[in-house]
Amino acid sequence: MENTPYFDLGAGASGGGKESVHYFVLNSLLRSRIDCGFESNTVHYDEDVNVYLVHLLSGLVHAPGAGLPVDARDIDVFHQVRDSQDPRYKGEVYRTNADQLLISTSIFTGTPYIAREGRRVFDAPAQTRIGRGKAYYHFASMFHGQIRSGTTTLPRILDRLSEDFERYVEVLFHMRGEYMNLYEQLKNDSILSLQDSSSSTAEEPDTRTELERLRDDFLDAYWAWHQAPTAAHREAVLGAGERLHAYDPLFNFEIPEN
Repeated sequence: MENTPYFDLGAGASGGGKESVHYFVLNSLLRSRIDCGFESNTVHYDEDVNVYLVHLLSGLVHAPGAGLPVDARDIDVFHQVRDSQDPRYKGEVYRTNADQLLISTSIFTGTPYIAREGRRVFDAPAQTRIGRGKAYYHFASMFHGQIRSGTTTLPRILDRLSEDFERYVEVLFHMRGEYMNLYEQLKNDSILSLQDSSSSTAEEPDTRTELERLRDDFLDAYWAWHQAPTAAHREAVLGAGERLHAYDPLFNFEIPEN
């Protein structure tokens, strides 16, 4: 974790701006995973992938004028790493390009799908980007794993993204339209209005279901633990997770050891 900026969610935040955006993105991501039948930790532990994606998407939120990501050609990526002997540099080149492929396939596209025989499938351009993204994340994981002073966390995250790239495309595409309308807001450079989203409905009556309240309680506890992974916050996350699991047995959560 020392070698990547993706994990300290509250670092440098003041006044709630960055924190509220991170929280909004995390909330939308977890809900979208549930909606898409790809709930966290159902196949293997992947809460750290959620954190990675929160920071990746929040980076777009805080740089709304950056423009659409451009997919580099395979030959360009190869030339970037060809003469380097530094696995960190190679890993970062592949990771950056994999991130761009993930975002361009899910967020910056009209739709990655077409209808075929009554089913929704990825169109040919999306399938090509998915294949490249899976390969790039695989190479990024491999090279980051060769860094002697590195940890196993980032290589494991990149490996998960490689393995389930198409599922994360599905989740982020759903998240974009269902919760964030992210594509249109980024194009209009108005995404920073998300910072006020948590306070805009403060005076409205609470019409949430019990399941929604338990999910929100879990997210509150999960967010606090990521800001400060203390024993008290850990117990709060576990307690909120147990209450949510008791109400919804399909929900499972594994908190990593400190």
